[in-house]
Amino acid sequence: MNDLHAMAAWIQQETSARRPRLDQTGVVMRTASVLLLLLPGNNGPELLFEVRSGKLDWQPGDICFPGGHRESGDLNFAAAAVREASEELGVPYNSIKLCGTLDFFAAHNGFMVYPFAGIWNPDKDNGIQDTGYTQWNYNRDEVAELFTVPLSWLLSHEPRIGTAHIQVTRKDDFPFELVPHLDPHKDFHQEYPIYFYQYEDKVIWGMTAAILHSFLERFGKGLANFA
Repeated sequence: MNDLHAMAAWIQQETSARRPRLDQTGVVMRTASVLLLLLPGNNGPELLFEVRSGKLDWQPGDICFPGGHRESGDLNFAAAAVREASEELGVPYNSIKLCGTLDFFAAHNGFMVYPFAGIWNPDKDNGIQDTGYTQWNYNRDEVAELFTVPLSWLLSHEPRIGTAHIQVTRKDDFPFELVPHLDPHKDFHQEYPIYFYQYEDKVIWGMTAAILHSFLERFGKGLANFA
């Protein structure tokens, strides 16, 4: 029993000294942070979106939130979201006020996304002029266009929903003899919804729409007081 307690103390020491990480066994997992940035509009807050540059290899032309991968100098995923947004949008880091952490999003393609909410916060104290986003010198290598959608519109319009189907098959090296109760002729199937928000000529879908839908579902009633 003493050995068991000693082992427990060792495990406690080892786990307290490290940050848990995502076990990527069996999947190529990529992580990213995104920022749901709210701006002042003529009729209440508006949410900012990017159209991805056609120069990019990954999803050129798609609509997304500002964000990207966490780098070694980022304190955490929240800091990564603000830094990436600052670099992509061409605005000072301290012009973005982080408001809170949103629900994490795990995609079926192996992406783990950490979303955060923030506001554009120029004022005389930080020396940043209150210009509209159309005047921002955004990074043309990554961003083709910026646009906003009124929060009131998002709260009053339900998305269109399509269904995707995933099928997992087992290869020839799968040892069915070790799990005889498993039917070798039966594959794993799963369906999940894909959301589509169409605002004017823009279609927001995929991971961005899923994160947006989660944000509106979780905070919609409270946000309506400000829209």
